[in-house]
Amino acid sequence: MSHVNPSTLERDLVAQLRESSADNARAMAATVVVVSSAEEATILDDLVDSLMGRRPARVLHLRGNAPGGFKTWSSARCSLDRQSRGVCFEDIFIETPDDSAYEGRIWGPLVIRELPALLIWTLGAGYLLSCGYDCGDRVDLTIIDGQRDLRSFGFSPKEYRDQVASVVDSIGALVDLSWERSLPIRHAAARLFDGPFADRLNSVERIRIQGFDPWTMSLLSGWIRDRLSFREEDLVFDIIPPKSEGEKQGIEFFLTGSPQSGSVEFIDPRHGQLQFFDGRSFDLSFSSSGFGSSEPGAILERLVDAPIADPLYRRAIEKAVV
Repeated sequence: MSHVNPSTLERDLVAQLRESSADNARAMAATVVVVSSAEEATILDDLVDSLMGRRPARVLHLRGNAPGGFKTWSSARCSLDRQSRGVCFEDIFIETPDDSAYEGRIWGPLVIRELPALLIWTLGAGYLLSCGYDCGDRVDLTIIDGQRDLRSFGFSPKEYRDQVASVVDSIGALVDLSWERSLPIRHAAARLFDGPFADRLNSVERIRIQGFDPWTMSLLSGWIRDRLSFREEDLVFDIIPPKSEGEKQGIEFFLTGSPQSGSVEFIDPRHGQLQFFDGRSFDLSFSSSGFGSSEPGAILERLVDAPIADPLYRRAIEKAVV
């Protein structure tokens, strides 16, 4: 196997940068760096493509362990946003037969430093610190997906929780797509205790979380324990994994010494139902782009506009039931 000379690679990419960026840098909202194996590149490209029509971006596709040796190319594509304005992507692809595509000195010169830089990392949370790529130091926000990592690498929720806990303080800003996708259910659950039901927080004794993937259920348990930290030691959690595809997802709160309970249940990511403690129910609906949407494009749009970490995520990690 032949390997490209890193100096040659750097010169080629810097020349490409000078050729393509001078006229459109101001049109970019962010640089999005996507790290993946060549085998999984299509899945990650679909994720980034969900941002198309929402925000313009320079997308760096870094693909390691690719067949066919070293390759690099660029392209541009555009779509219309919700106001019928042109929104464009500038795509730069880097493929290498080994892992040199991930090295920061290779792709770092392509990052527009005046704009937010987001890194989508798919090699496992624990590898963020052990790698020699200094990736997290070159971006404003690092994005992982705990649900995907558990499925891809076979981690248990406890193993993964320990990995994330070890890096969350060392990475400038860390975001987990699993946490971001849980925003609708967290937002809805909080509404159960609005207004006249606020005093029910003092009586919550048992919480049932069911139908989500194992990592999301762990995060939800940590979020609830943190929100109810004044009586954290008294809480009992029933964590019930899904039995079949498409099963309803939800959280139910049981009160001490009372047959009453309140629950939030989702049929799909956009539609759910609140069941209040007095028996009343309320239908929920989330748009594909509004606040609380769990759509991939809406999540990336939020992160481009505000590339910061949610402090509640760190606290949920610390208190997660695993």
